[in-house]
Amino acid sequence: MRFIIIYIFTLLLTAPVLSGQETVERRFKGGVVAGFNLSQIEGDQAAGYNKIGLQAGLRVAIVLKEKMDLGIEMLFSQRGSAARNANQGTFPFKLTLNYVEVPVIFNYMDWLAEGEDYYRLHFHAGFSYGRLIGFSTDDNQLTVLGDFFRENDVSWIGGATYYVNENFGITARYTRSLYPFFVADEMNTPNANSLIGYQITFQTVYMF
Repeated sequence: MRFIIIYIFTLLLTAPVLSGQETVERRFKGGVVAGFNLSQIEGDQAAGYNKIGLQAGLRVAIVLKEKMDLGIEMLFSQRGSAARNANQGTFPFKLTLNYVEVPVIFNYMDWLAEGEDYYRLHFHAGFSYGRLIGFSTDDNQLTVLGDFFRENDVSWIGGATYYVNENFGITARYTRSLYPFFVADEMNTPNANSLIGYQITFQTVYMF
């Protein structure tokens, strides 16, 4: 997976980028993102986006056309799940999954700011590769299952960013894994559920 990402990134760096018949004057943009995840895990018997975690990192935008670009990010992202009160027979617990993520997202821009040279709304969709670099939990059962957590994750992403000005934007994003990070059958544990993660993310982004 890492070689595919490197190949795509190299290809984009060397490919010509055109807007109509004219070359885009500014081909690359860089920025920083910071925000938080509200996470949940399907299969843990706890309802609600109760796990709050940090998400922060860097972003590069490769301009494709006037209203389109391709964003590549490098993020530290905390996912997981939590039950703060007894819920449907589940005792309070917290599971934090720490990932390094590389989202690759396509952006379509609209709503040209009056008298300005930028678009206020950016709608985006794409995929993200994540590498699990560690986890923590106060639940002994989850600690045992942790030895069987998958290190690699692929998720799909959808969301939008509203730019207050040319540089500063506010993002809302939904991310869901394509497959479980723990599969009960692989551990041969009949009483365990497979676990798949998803989260809602709120970010601030500053593009230089």
